[in-house]
Amino acid sequence: MFKLPKQDLVNLAKEFSNDINTFNKKSFLITGGTGFIGKWLIATLNELNKTNDFNISLTILTRDKNKFISTFVDDKDLKSLDFIESDIRYLDKIDNKELNFDYIILGANDATYDFSLNPNLLTETLISGTRLLIEKFVTNKTKKILHLSSGAVYGDIAECSRGVKENDKANFDITNLGSMYGISKLLVESILNDLSIKKDIKIINARCFAFVGPYLPLDKHFAIGNFINNCLNSESILVNGDGSPVRSYMYAADMVKGLLKSLKSKKSLAINIGSDKAVSISDLANLVSNELGNPNVIISNNGESHPEKSNYYLPDITLLKSLGYEASYDLKSSITKTYKFYKNLQ
Repeated sequence: MFKLPKQDLVNLAKEFSNDINTFNKKSFLITGGTGFIGKWLIATLNELNKTNDFNISLTILTRDKNKFISTFVDDKDLKSLDFIESDIRYLDKIDNKELNFDYIILGANDATYDFSLNPNLLTETLISGTRLLIEKFVTNKTKKILHLSSGAVYGDIAECSRGVKENDKANFDITNLGSMYGISKLLVESILNDLSIKKDIKIINARCFAFVGPYLPLDKHFAIGNFINNCLNSESILVNGDGSPVRSYMYAADMVKGLLKSLKSKKSLAINIGSDKAVSISDLANLVSNELGNPNVIISNNGESHPEKSNYYLPDITLLKSLGYEASYDLKSSITKTYKFYKNLQ
């Protein structure tokens, strides 16, 4: 049964306790609710109802309602959720009843999936799915769409003394299948920006970078998850390559805080969501080792790296900070909290 750390959720609810105009009595449609970010968003919005007495209505678009219910939420929380049972790729086949939402959170994608194995699935889910969702659910009531975009929209980020900014130009190698995810996300941003021009709807393209926290997949291509998993299994921490790529990691509760802060914006914008504290993969491995008491770090120097990832993947979050965002968790505490969460599940 899915359950996030209660104190994290309560702290988030307190953070937004005065934002009555933004959240109280508002309706949300959420796609991608079973993903890492979606789980945290749904749990947090549900906590806003419990702690702040906000009357938020949450509708979840999911392929399998029963599977969602059985694996995702506590029974006592079900009364605050409604469901639309459909794959985003086939929204044209569902009953065309009138549904109105104040906010749409568009997160129907999975960055953990290797889309190079099935490129058509990528375009069907992200591009065609977005167009179908707009046709089906965007009405005169719709105020904002929060699109969970990705730092991958920048392509191959050049190493420099600062993080990538929202107005930096993208740099893609179009011959690399690994670029397809970032290019597709950028196309979705363009589709939504065009919608914003045609209709009075604010678009928040939240360019999500790298995160850590409960329910981050530990067996996918995320170095920090792999290292924590090594420690959980009492294995040596294995670094593929020379450990030189630079990343940053934001704790999941800070991620949600950043996303909801951006949702409060009175204008459309593209905004980076992530930490601006750089760390090399080798330093990250040693940090995990020191914090979790695993003394063995092996750097393979095999030259392997994940194909769609730049060696330098760091956001500038000046814009996010201008909206009142401040991080509550540093990397050390984020690693420890994530490890303890999974340790308690064993």
